[in-house]
Amino acid sequence: MNDRNSHRSALGLLRPQRVARRRLPANFQQNDLSLFRHDLEREIPPAELLELRDVRISPDGFLFRGGRVLPESFAFPANFEQWKARSVAKFFVSNYLLRRSRKVASPALWIVDDWSGGYFHWLADALTRLYTIREMARSMTLLLPAQYASFGFVRPSLAPFQVRDVQFIEPDETLCCERLVVPMHTAPSGHYDEEILGGVRRLLVEAYAGATADGDEGARVYVSRARATKRRIANEKEVVGVVREFGFRVVNAEEHTFEQQVEIAARARLLVSNHGAGLTNMLFMRDGGRVLELRHQTDSVNNCYFTMAAALGLEYFYQTCPSDDPSEDPHTADLRVDARRLAENLRLMLTP
Repeated sequence: MNDRNSHRSALGLLRPQRVARRRLPANFQQNDLSLFRHDLEREIPPAELLELRDVRISPDGFLFRGGRVLPESFAFPANFEQWKARSVAKFFVSNYLLRRSRKVASPALWIVDDWSGGYFHWLADALTRLYTIREMARSMTLLLPAQYASFGFVRPSLAPFQVRDVQFIEPDETLCCERLVVPMHTAPSGHYDEEILGGVRRLLVEAYAGATADGDEGARVYVSRARATKRRIANEKEVVGVVREFGFRVVNAEEHTFEQQVEIAARARLLVSNHGAGLTNMLFMRDGGRVLELRHQTDSVNNCYFTMAAALGLEYFYQTCPSDDPSEDPHTADLRVDARRLAENLRLMLTP
């Protein structure tokens, strides 16, 4: 065994290699082919179940052993390389000398990486990992970084999995784990195993919107990012006026619990929002629902909602939008929405 991998062993294969295929958006325009072409077909690597031995965990969620941070801490290899380029001396001084150590003797479970603290990544990346070993998890302790205790969506989204015990690492401690069971990613972030993502949907919808999801209310929902710190709509008032004309309910996610957000999305047949966490709630919609993403006109990288809609059996619509500041990164820039085009796209969404 390679010395650099001496901390890990494979317990089994969770999912074999497979291929995800997606159709072009329902309102596709030929001059936008470059936005979607590279994600129409994607090879999904096999997913393994690993056991890590004698590893430490920092309160911010980094796995390390023998003075080395482990690659299993990261969503992508590039994230690992960027982290290694930083000064790591302070990290090891803090975790070896300045924090108390707590030993975890019994096998524990780990499902997160350096991106999992966001709403999208928690639901789409972390919970899909948990789903693959949901039966095993009912007799295990799930460990999570300290900050996850403050996220309002973590505990209710975990409840349907019936994990035996959930422990949050304290800010002043480092855990020493004899055995850490780690289901690896079921797909690269932004891509999905359809069966597993559908399984997560069923668990959460049955728990928080079971009766509602069976109905046919046909609700129309616009999720506003007006209270977000980035990727807002510059002409939000104009956009709200348009969607209300088409019978959409305007929802600010910050005003609702996780359970309420599941129920709202489960009732929706049409969901509209700009690129951001609100669109993640398409996870709770029923097959055949329709979603419209307002997206930056130059962003050909962030297709996670296009691919999620395909994996969930939803019809995907989109509208490209400019930013008032062309020099700003598309992932943070506010968008300006053409209200006339928005009305046209909403009419298309409403067409049987």
